[in-house]
Amino acid sequence: MVEFAVAGIIFIGFVLGIIVIGIWIYNVSQVSQAARIAAHNVAVTNNAGESEEMALKYLNKMVIACPEKGVRASKSSGNGYSVAEAYMNPLFPGFQKLIDPLGKSTINGRIHIRKEATRVLENRFRPDS
Repeated sequence: MVEFAVAGIIFIGFVLGIIVIGIWIYNVSQVSQAARIAAHNVAVTNNAGESEEMALKYLNKMVIACPEKGVRASKSSGNGYSVAEAYMNPLFPGFQKLIDPLGKSTINGRIHIRKEATRVLENRFRPDS
């Protein structure tokens, strides 16, 4: 029974760790895609506000366990730029107490995901009329 208790705790921790890492990898992929969407849209339409809104709508639908997210898009010197960010909760109950038992740290226990993307503005390829 003692052997099962020790092995069970290790096994459950291992399985939960694999699940959290899988969700983290998925979220990184989705944040990267949101950055690409915003950069592409600002390169095609030259409208940063619409690009940010479109990418944020995508992030709201796709990411898991990320209560805070944001997208910034801009254009300059013939390129469209975007930055997408999300803060993922670690999904482990008591994780904050585990990394900071006294509660004196400024660490909030969240995982920061930040991705950038750049696209060439569409109008650079159009012939002048």
